[in-house]
Amino acid sequence: MKVPFNWLREYVEIPYSPEELAERLTMSGIEVGAVNRFAPLDDNIVAAKIENVSLHPGSEKLQIVEVNAGSRLLKIVCGAWNIKKGDLVPFALPGAVLPGGQEIQAAEVKGILSPGMLCSAGELGLDLVQNEDGILVIDEVCKPGTRLTDILFINEPVLELELTPNRSDCLGLLGVAYEVAAHTGGRIILPSFEVEEKGRDIHELTEVSILEPDLCYRYTARVMEGFRIAPSPLNMQLRLLSAGVRSIYNLVDVTNYVMWETGFPMHAFDYDKLEKGKIRVRRAQPGEKIVTLDGLSRNLDSEILVIADDRVPVGLAGVMGGEYTEITGETTRLLLEAACFNPMNIRMTARRMNLPSEASQRYEKGVDPEGAVFAQNRAVHLIQQTAGGEICRGMIDNYPKPYLVPRITLRSKKVDEVLGFSVGEGEIEGILDRLHLKVQPVSDIATSSSCCREKSQGAVYSIEVPSFRGDIKEEIDLIEEIARIKGFDNIPVTLPVGVITAGRPSEERRVMDRAKDILVSCGLQEIITLSFMSPRFLDELNLPSEDLRRSAIKLQNPLSEEQSVLRTTLIPGALQVMQYNFNRQTEHQLLFEIGKVFLPDGENEKLPLEKVMACLALSGSTPQNDWQKPSSPIDYYYLKGILETLLNSLGIDNYRWIPEQLPLLHPVRGAKLIVDGKEAGFLGAIHPALQEKLQFRQDVYLAELDLRVFFGSASLLPSFMPLPRFPSVFRDVAFTVSEEVSAGDIMQDIRECGGPLLEDIKLFDVYKGKQIPEGSLSLAFALTFRHSERTLKDEEIDKIQDAMETILHQKYKAVLRKL
Repeated sequence: MKVPFNWLREYVEIPYSPEELAERLTMSGIEVGAVNRFAPLDDNIVAAKIENVSLHPGSEKLQIVEVNAGSRLLKIVCGAWNIKKGDLVPFALPGAVLPGGQEIQAAEVKGILSPGMLCSAGELGLDLVQNEDGILVIDEVCKPGTRLTDILFINEPVLELELTPNRSDCLGLLGVAYEVAAHTGGRIILPSFEVEEKGRDIHELTEVSILEPDLCYRYTARVMEGFRIAPSPLNMQLRLLSAGVRSIYNLVDVTNYVMWETGFPMHAFDYDKLEKGKIRVRRAQPGEKIVTLDGLSRNLDSEILVIADDRVPVGLAGVMGGEYTEITGETTRLLLEAACFNPMNIRMTARRMNLPSEASQRYEKGVDPEGAVFAQNRAVHLIQQTAGGEICRGMIDNYPKPYLVPRITLRSKKVDEVLGFSVGEGEIEGILDRLHLKVQPVSDIATSSSCCREKSQGAVYSIEVPSFRGDIKEEIDLIEEIARIKGFDNIPVTLPVGVITAGRPSEERRVMDRAKDILVSCGLQEIITLSFMSPRFLDELNLPSEDLRRSAIKLQNPLSEEQSVLRTTLIPGALQVMQYNFNRQTEHQLLFEIGKVFLPDGENEKLPLEKVMACLALSGSTPQNDWQKPSSPIDYYYLKGILETLLNSLGIDNYRWIPEQLPLLHPVRGAKLIVDGKEAGFLGAIHPALQEKLQFRQDVYLAELDLRVFFGSASLLPSFMPLPRFPSVFRDVAFTVSEEVSAGDIMQDIRECGGPLLEDIKLFDVYKGKQIPEGSLSLAFALTFRHSERTLKDEEIDKIQDAMETILHQKYKAVLRKL
């Protein structure tokens, strides 16, 4: 939400600089992300009055314009033809620097000295709408020579608010003004909204029917005619630009202007294109279609709320209007809508139609139903000012479910208990009054013994919450408001009280700490991401519908849609970090995170199941630790080597890898990890479709491990193994097996056959050639045998090797290759 500082000052007195106001708002919970400057222009750009226009003697395409720039008349050579005598225009004096960096100097043009330049809106860096292209004609009244920054809404400080979803009241400047007034004690100055009605009664022209009162709480309508569609006044256009809204023409600009003032979205229909002039707020019927203002035809269903006339839908409620009833240059009458819709339905429609907008953002967070009439009157008042026309008598206000003012009981003793210090009763009443909450002591509104003030609990108040503060629902919310306005930095510092006990890390914590140390020693960097994520990531990871990770637990009050569910996997956070780093030219990344994921627990409906997981994300090249050994590209086997280092360092030796096709991994570069017969995780390259969706220009390798499996298998106690006293026996064996057989399975069976005498096994060769049947390959292993108490005999090794050959042939049709 962009808040132009001087626009805000029209509604409340602000005794602070923009930076001071930003600091105070941030400290009270309304975070200001930045204070930027809109359209900073040079002071040497002034308003000049045109005194005379004549043709250039040396060119038919140029004019000589005499301008009064305040001190004297100057002759300026100009190629624009949209200006005339008496116009007020921007004039850049010699030495002025335009937004593009061009410095203006006196120059001779076709034999005429031109000491300056008349400027267009584009040359001033302003995207404005004018009746004619060319020099910007200023519609304000001022003395020639006045600085442009003194008469136009430019060089404006703009506060960028980063609002939490519950503070929808601050999505309008008046809501921010109420917040500022709570800090300063200032008075709110409402903008003018007087309405002069003429002509026919609105009830003769239209009617509004709400067929879904659960989805539309209120619908107001006014009708106007006789207006003139034209560009908006310059300062209205500039104010909208400073808020990030591009000007279109006066009628549309007014609805955007009022939305930014009040936080209440509005929409204008071409009245003459409404069938019988009627409005029906209803669900769409299956098979209905609508062409929206962006020119796209959209299929509708019964879940979508629409604004319809007597025949067809003419708009998606709270999201976007229809193209057929759009205001055009031929429009002579309009119907103006200000309505209040169900936030969840608007959010569903906007997401399904992929139509996010400033209007839908406000409806999703909730608008003030009591503000509809004020917004209507303010809008038609501004339309009359900017476009003329007549306002038909009366206003339709269909309000099936009027707002019921909630009353909340507040105890002063509870305020002290929660905040940890005493707040005076007078101060509590003063803060709540500045927040425009109606405060009444309970003893003043009830005399029964059960409601009267009890000395033990201090003062008790009944608080009426205004409709624009939908975030205040309970006593604790009122206490938070008191703390905010009093100032979190004013809360006294106190030492915590507790019992000191001797503690030691659990076995699980020791395994986690050891795993972190091992991964860091392998050259990885630890990251810590939020425990929240966006549900869209579950779609991007291409998880099947039955995957438990899709059952993400939704937050009741999320900070944003991007953080609306508890994470069920660490992968989205790691990929976001990689994407952030890639965008900042960091190509070589070796990252890991150890943290919890949250899954639904069928036995416990309230608390989720928390699993400790580890995620590794690698991309780019390996670290270059030695200048004599250049780095190499990271691949699947580099990641697998890191994981095997982790397993071996944790004392886990009973593990194996199984090739697996997982939805989020490359079809042929993925595997599952099995530890002690339990699935413990997976590794592989990310799927090409996911890589393209995330716009990664290089391969990324992922692994995610379930550390709970590691907890039961890890051995952190160091063990001593004496030097062997007896010699080892080496044997090399090679087996011909089908290409579909895993080398890991072969090695596992060889270990079982070798028993305690098999000290080590390594795969040292994989061969395919003429000597090997088609569809098969040769796997060669180096075996090391040793007995701890005597020297082994060849007969013992031969016996083990024969058993090995038999078992492998039975299970895999493996054939021992012999010389």
